[in-house]
Amino acid sequence: MNWSKMDDVNSQYYFTASMDSGKTLCSLLKAIQFQETAVFCALPEGLKLTVEEGKCVQASAYVPSDNFTEYHVRDDVDVMFKISIAVLSECLNIFGSGEESSLKMYYRSEGSPLLLVLQPQSVNNVMTDCEISTQNADSVLELRDEDSAEVAKLVLKAPAFLGLLADLERSCDVIELHLSPEHPNVSIVTYGMQDRSCIDVPKSSDMVQSFTCENPVTLKYQLPHIRLIMKALAISSKVVLRCSSNGLLLLQLKLEKEDQRQMFSEFYIVPLLDD
Repeated sequence: MNWSKMDDVNSQYYFTASMDSGKTLCSLLKAIQFQETAVFCALPEGLKLTVEEGKCVQASAYVPSDNFTEYHVRDDVDVMFKISIAVLSECLNIFGSGEESSLKMYYRSEGSPLLLVLQPQSVNNVMTDCEISTQNADSVLELRDEDSAEVAKLVLKAPAFLGLLADLERSCDVIELHLSPEHPNVSIVTYGMQDRSCIDVPKSSDMVQSFTCENPVTLKYQLPHIRLIMKALAISSKVVLRCSSNGLLLLQLKLEKEDQRQMFSEFYIVPLLDD
């Protein structure tokens, strides 16, 4: 197949995209790689890949179109399919984690494989192509409720929040967030079989960039679900926590990049209900 000609026939494909390096994309995908498959959506505004943990956690990686040197999605079709996120990450890393490789992606039509063409920047005239099988995707679970008001918003430095989560006792399985306009503003309580611990984070803390909460609120979650964000935190500069009146927790993480273009991930986590 003549790859150079493929660039001139975008109309033959539902989706085509190119970027100078797939390394950052690979890191972003690994941040949400806690399930085997992801739903791959090519939208006019960019790529979105989503994974779900039952009906309790939904994580998405977003790559806005301005991260690509070329980006084309046909406007008369919906480009959405299931794909192995593990295989996709492995293909993006095919030349090794230390190698920067340019990336081109092609998706011809429904049921077609996703074709990747990668070329290492350090070696001339070397190229590899990977075909990854796809499956028809079910609709993604809609966890967000437009009728539920936001009751609290917390912006934290991601490295500091990662350190806090890493220090929590692994034997604990429940985490409780107490948010209040009064000091200490944020209390994080964890519960295990025999253990209970509490960490206070006042809004004056170096970790906190902003805090908004008009009335006290208490929310409870499975700690293993919260821990699913740790890989994303490790490559992010800040995290925004948004709490809804129905208890749904949204965590939005901005990826740390050298340029000004943004990639980000977000996690929806369903609360525990009191017995």
